[in-house]
Amino acid sequence: MGSLNRTHSDSDRARSKRQAYELPAGSELLLYAPLATNFRCPGEGYYADIQNNCQVYHVCHQVTRPDGSADTQQYTFMCGNQTVFDQLSLTCAFPEDAVPCASAQDFFYVNNYIGVENAPFLTDDDVRRADAYKQG
Repeated sequence: MGSLNRTHSDSDRARSKRQAYELPAGSELLLYAPLATNFRCPGEGYYADIQNNCQVYHVCHQVTRPDGSADTQQYTFMCGNQTVFDQLSLTCAFPEDAVPCASAQDFFYVNNYIGVENAPFLTDDDVRRADAYKQG
């Protein structure tokens, strides 16, 4: 891991990016297609990986390095067998209970609710909007 004062070179960033996709052995057997590894964090939060049929999701965390430069840490996870990441609830769910994967990006804004005090995580409008996607 090294010292907190360590600066990150381009090779460190590339290594970190590769490590983002270190999933447990055998994970590829559960995927519908070969693992796509070109996801880029659009901001802080939890994101369904649409290119991986939402079977994979990413946790993105923005950090400031000791030299003052910004970086985004990306952690990659896989949902359990026969489940997908639901961008509305930010959990793994059965596909019929989740926002359709192709529409997940339309719910990336839910990440803006994380950490907001005295506010519901989801509004009634969010739930109605998701229901329309699930039925349509």
